[in-house]
Amino acid sequence: MGRAILDGAGGYEEDRVNGVRVIDLGVMLAGADLSGTDLRWTDLSEANLIRANLSYCDLVKANFSRTILFDAKLRYTDLNSTRFFYGKATEASPRSRIEPPDYRTGKHTGAVIENADFTGATQMSEEQRYYCCAWGGEQTRSTIPGGCEGIPNKLGR
Repeated sequence: MGRAILDGAGGYEEDRVNGVRVIDLGVMLAGADLSGTDLRWTDLSEANLIRANLSYCDLVKANFSRTILFDAKLRYTDLNSTRFFYGKATEASPRSRIEPPDYRTGKHTGAVIENADFTGATQMSEEQRYYCCAWGGEQTRSTIPGGCEGIPNKLGR
């Protein structure tokens, strides 16, 4: 329940800009083998999951905004409503070390997905597919279900 604001009606909202994370995972999961784990509704935003193995995970509604998924394995994952960015896919971009995120437009709110492997991932939406193709680089693009034809490679490598 990171950055929670209880709304008085049994639910909560998030303060992404000023809220304080309840648990900050930082680099604790870098290189972790989480394969086959049920991570539905998990907020992993801003975590460092470089080289993590998330293969065969249930990632329904998981939040990976601003997460580092460089070289991560997301093979055969369920990506139904998984969040990789805020805003529109065409305007969103990966996190920046120096620029603040703009949660309205999506600029600098996205996950770093270069060299990630999405082979066999299911329920990838068109918005997710666009973002992953645009910002994943050639290696990631080659693993995207449905391919990346017609989507620009914004990394250029």
